[in-house]
Amino acid sequence: LTTALTCLTTAATLTAGGERAAAAQRLVDVQPVASDTLTEVAVTVYERGRPVIYYNPTLMQRLGPDLAAFFMAHEYGHVAYGHGGGALSQPRDDLSSLRQRQELEADCYATRLLAQTDRAAVEAALRFFTRMGPFRFDDLHPSGSQRAAKILACLPATEQPPPPVGSLTGQPTE
Repeated sequence: LTTALTCLTTAATLTAGGERAAAAQRLVDVQPVASDTLTEVAVTVYERGRPVIYYNPTLMQRLGPDLAAFFMAHEYGHVAYGHGGGALSQPRDDLSSLRQRQELEADCYATRLLAQTDRAAVEAALRFFTRMGPFRFDDLHPSGSQRAAKILACLPATEQPPPPVGSLTGQPTE
């Protein structure tokens, strides 16, 4: 949860224009809730208009502290960008496309945030998604390759990590 504090202090620099104040307030209002019964690593929902990040501490522990930090920062990205409610009113085909775009936006948020404060977390996520390759959790999430490519694209030029082991270019392939 130290990532949460980092997210709060840097939120204003990661959001654009008139959304800064609203995004910062959403981040302040976040309530993280541990739930061992959650089948996903973490999920962001809105309850009574306030963002709640439910996370499974057992799954987080299995992932290790670096990858857990990335996934938590990713959930804060959903909050910062106001992802939520509106996606549920979309037709299924539109929903899948919208949710995949939102997942990539949240990955980019986490990458930009952690590149300067917790590089090991970004590198852990890059390794994790590169290993996933063309597979995806479900039709609402991009493939591991797409997510790894987004992480690389969102890193500041001076923060580019070395290519993952087994990759000649560092760019994941599908």
